Amino acid sequence: MNTNIKFSHPDTAPRARAGVASGSHGGRLSVRMACVGATPSKSSNTLTTFDLQHELRVAESAARDASQLIMAARPAVLESNLVRQKPGGEGPVTHADMQADQLIRSRLLEAFPLDHVITEESFTEATHLPTEGRVWMVDPLDGTKCFVDPESTDFCVMIGMCIDGHPSLGVIMEPSTGRLWKGVNTNSLRQAWAVQSNQTEEAILPFPGVLGDSLRFATAPPVNPRMANLVSSMVMPAVAVPMGSAGLKAMAILEGKADMYSSCFKQISLWDVCAGHAILSAMGGRLTTLQLMPIDYSERRLKDGLFFHQPGVDAELQVKIKLMYEYIEDRLASRTNR
Repeated sequence: MNTNIKFSHPDTAPRARAGVASGSHGGRLSVRMACVGATPSKSSNTLTTFDLQHELRVAESAARDASQLIMAARPAVLESNLVRQKPGGEGPVTHADMQADQLIRSRLLEAFPLDHVITEESFTEATHLPTEGRVWMVDPLDGTKCFVDPESTDFCVMIGMCIDGHPSLGVIMEPSTGRLWKGVNTNSLRQAWAVQSNQTEEAILPFPGVLGDSLRFATAPPVNPRMANLVSSMVMPAVAVPMGSAGLKAMAILEGKADMYSSCFKQISLWDVCAGHAILSAMGGRLTTLQLMPIDYSERRLKDGLFFHQPGVDAELQVKIKLMYEYIEDRLASRTNR
């Protein structure tokens, strides 16, 4: 889908002006899109709007079908407690994870047989992670712990694609609400869209690049009050935004409901971040390790944690957050050595 509104880069996109009504995304402004024909680029070396629109449609369709499958399977999973634990502390998995994984994987391979497709449930230690070319990274059910909790709706489907190690496309869908976010992050187009459950599609405007009086950090519930106190004392006054699922935390930043999401969890994998990375980066957001280094898409694990944030979290605050996690690591290490 090409559009009649292009934001070639967040720094050159139209900014909100006083008196313009805000959209439905937690204060972030949005504008309706209208479709027009796409024009191929004359250069084969530059990613263009035309290059990834078919890919975006295929990924969105796969995410929608996987979401329907997941919601249809949930009653039986909850009633029969059909959950098993993966080996090595990898977390829970259900037949909904497996079926959604197979659906998305087969759909992508059918549409793009020359691409690499890496999915959470098909990955093994022998799986090769290419550093060049087009590599799809899929988490068919992000937030399985929430999926098997009848009180929670914080789970999603995530489909991302890297091109030569660069997160270039992302689709994230929340099955329980039917809401979907998608984005393209290339040299020729950096844009994200939100699609409501009624199929209304809106383009999301770039981040304004400012913070409020408090730093809102997305974190998994239940929130430990000591964490909010620590952020407030070591970084700036802070308030927690409880939310499960890595993908939905990233989308909370996109919609202006949170300013950052960080984690030092050692089991985070590339498919947990690729889609959100592409969508958030398209609008000027960032993802780094907790050491403030770029994400290495040739390594499965994010061994140095993750740090999603909007651009209002400036360099000074980033360093403070880095130092805070170093303090946490030191405390944990000292307890282990006792």
